[in-house]
Amino acid sequence: MGMIYQLHIVLKETNPPIWRRIQVSSRVTLYRLNLLIQRAMGWENMHLSEFKINETRYADSNYDEYDEGFLEYKDHRVSKCLPGEGGKFLYTYDFGDDWSHEVTVEKIFKEEEGVKYPLCIDGERACPPEDVGGIPGYEEYVVAMFDPTHDNHDAFMQWRGPYDPEKFDKVQATKRMQKR
Repeated sequence: MGMIYQLHIVLKETNPPIWRRIQVSSRVTLYRLNLLIQRAMGWENMHLSEFKINETRYADSNYDEYDEGFLEYKDHRVSKCLPGEGGKFLYTYDFGDDWSHEVTVEKIFKEEEGVKYPLCIDGERACPPEDVGGIPGYEEYVVAMFDPTHDNHDAFMQWRGPYDPEKFDKVQATKRMQKR
């Protein structure tokens, strides 16, 4: 039996906060953790991302032509990189929209027999749509979606369809996390 990390992930600068609480195996690589965070949040893995843990940066070198002083996150496991209980680190997704997440290691515990990990055990609010323009674009998007007279309402409806910023389903998030 391995160890499980319970992580609290908050999308920074969102008010009210958009957040998730997930449980992942200590054996997964940072690359896999990247995918698990994206799936729990609702991101679609369409952009680059990186972790910043204790001033060390980890990213996917296959997709970064700049190679700006980071370590390959496929080569590093959660158990060797993440801080202990109470420790925090940053996860950034989509450097254009700059979705910055503060991640807190809430607890580390022994894997429970019969439990299928990873899990999304809690969270609140829907993830912003991809390519909406970061926090300022998201704020405008939400206003426009609730105001049929807004100049961008019809365009946003055609682009993404209806959107409920309060909607979050931990069962669906877990299903996304558990798919290979």
